[in-house]
Amino acid sequence: MRKTLFLLPLFFWACDFQPQPVLENFPPKKIFKEGFVNKYYHHYIPDDPNLEQRTRILYTGYQLLDNQVIKISNYDAAYDLKGWQYYHYQDAQLFVDSAWYMRGFDTTRVDIEAGLVKYWEKNAGGFYRENYQFQEQEHQYISHQYEMLDTLVEGRPGNKFLYHRSYRNLEQDSTLQSWQAWEVYVKGLGLWSKWEQSEDGEFYSELIEQMPIAEFYKRANHGKKRVAWIDPQKSLGSQEGFKLCGSESEIVDYYNGDPDAHFTAGKPALTAHIEEQLDSSLLKNFEGMLTFRFVISCEGVAGSFIAEAYDFNYQKTEADPKLVQALFKILSGPGSWTPTLIREEKRDAYAYLTLKISHGEIVDYLP
Repeated sequence: MRKTLFLLPLFFWACDFQPQPVLENFPPKKIFKEGFVNKYYHHYIPDDPNLEQRTRILYTGYQLLDNQVIKISNYDAAYDLKGWQYYHYQDAQLFVDSAWYMRGFDTTRVDIEAGLVKYWEKNAGGFYRENYQFQEQEHQYISHQYEMLDTLVEGRPGNKFLYHRSYRNLEQDSTLQSWQAWEVYVKGLGLWSKWEQSEDGEFYSELIEQMPIAEFYKRANHGKKRVAWIDPQKSLGSQEGFKLCGSESEIVDYYNGDPDAHFTAGKPALTAHIEEQLDSSLLKNFEGMLTFRFVISCEGVAGSFIAEAYDFNYQKTEADPKLVQALFKILSGPGSWTPTLIREEKRDAYAYLTLKISHGEIVDYLP
């Protein structure tokens, strides 16, 4: 009896520290249980060179519940819920138990026939299949994980999952579309990026920020009608010479019109303009992503700038004020911007620009 009592605590200690391949690919359990939200830039890159690339903001919420259950919620740029799923994990496998999608004011629950959506093991595949009603006909979505690869993301270990995917119309017994896709998960962080091939282009999502779920709810309920609202009390520099053409509630997003609100000479000219004007020594004291949000007025003037900085762990941080002011001065220069056009009318529009800065250089401009 004494031997049994001696071994019992060791047994529970060993159970508590068994490897959990699924959980290792998300933030620490305390953060996971409290809930966190990832902010992604979601790019559409058309095959047609005459069409413009477009970028949207999407949010995904994650929370670890009891009994090895994970809830994942999807939101658009306006923080509106677009769908949610409940998962459970077992060893290295992740299963979808139930899923709901929102189309307008309608909520649809899908019928899951096979739920193994992801398998964290080499030479092992996952197979997911769901049925749903669309335009009064039965449709089916299939996602087949056929390979998992080890990878590194900015020096951090991760896994890349490769998929075959398809949509089918079951009533017509036909495949409407099939395509390739991949997803990259980083250990201790979660879903870092994903890519899908469509019929006329590509979709690519990349992680920009990771925040506690309480911070997400705070942003979603800021009391203003517009999600992209910029507090004028926090704007950079002088607003002299900048004025809105309409009211604050009438400001649209930069991609709402045709053409989009944009840097007049185009993105390559914008990057060259910044690199020519900026004292590069100011970059050496910052590692991460520096995002400027601002308004492009109907007169093509940029104003109401605010800056937000994130490190490469996707957490908020501080940037050198001298760097922020220098970039603000470059971006707010006169005559640089073209307003968006909606129904032949020039409109005020919210815009944003993210600079990825590493080892004293700007390595990428988004979107």
